[in-house]
Amino acid sequence: MPSSFLSQNWNLAWTFVLLSSLLGVVGIYVGQKTRSRSLQLLNQLVLEKARADKLANIVIPIGLELAVEIDLDKLLEKILLEARALAHADGGTLYLLTPEKTLRFVMVLNESLNIAMGGTSGKEVTLPPLDLYDPATGLPNQGNIAVSCALLAKTITIADAYAPHGFDFSGARAFDQRMNYRTVSVLCVPLRDTHKKLIGVLQLINALDPTTRRVIPFDDHLAQMMELLGRLAAAALESYLKVKALKDQIVELKIQIDEAKKERQVAEITESDYFKDLQTKARAMRSKIKGRDSQN
Repeated sequence: MPSSFLSQNWNLAWTFVLLSSLLGVVGIYVGQKTRSRSLQLLNQLVLEKARADKLANIVIPIGLELAVEIDLDKLLEKILLEARALAHADGGTLYLLTPEKTLRFVMVLNESLNIAMGGTSGKEVTLPPLDLYDPATGLPNQGNIAVSCALLAKTITIADAYAPHGFDFSGARAFDQRMNYRTVSVLCVPLRDTHKKLIGVLQLINALDPTTRRVIPFDDHLAQMMELLGRLAAAALESYLKVKALKDQIVELKIQIDEAKKERQVAEITESDYFKDLQTKARAMRSKIKGRDSQN
């Protein structure tokens, strides 16, 4: 058999082996990618189910609890505590909109720094309010993330507060430097009443991985859940403020009724024949005393 024929067959056999090996490697790679993709989809489905369970078993019951709270400090505290727990956030702040167009700090929490101000903590929040508009120019103060959230009435998420994103975190940097802390991820949710009127802002910082406790970004699905919680919290807060305003009006009306009743009672006394007789006798006695004084 010619050597050239053997050589050609050998080359063909070797090429076939190489192609088979290559196809095998490609098959393994594709199989691994498919399995990896399947695992990702499975994990996503598990995550979505967990979120649905949270919605049904956590968010809605929280909304019901908020709706029946009758103490403002406890209500504000519950809103922030439940939001922080749901998001696995290390810290958070609750702001309320004031008639002066500012955001007033009403509750500040940070677990790792053991900070609790406002609510039932007994410690007053001494931080100055945030101006929605620059006092000097009147322009919107959109450099602040909480203010921008209020002005735009939309949820804002930041993966890293120190990265360039257009917001001024100089206050957070100064706080971090003073407290040996690091603000990383930030989530701001507007609180709007049933008429979509802004009443406050909920801000969370540093989402934590439940297993590793490592700081991670707030994901979009969590942001949507926090928006729902924010609407429930705003509805509860709106209801509380309406009830409080009604109670204040009742108290004021009662005071006015009591004052009117007193005025009417005084008028009835002063216009009675008995009181008029006493006035006549009193004048007569004064005249008599004056007459004696003039004779002496």
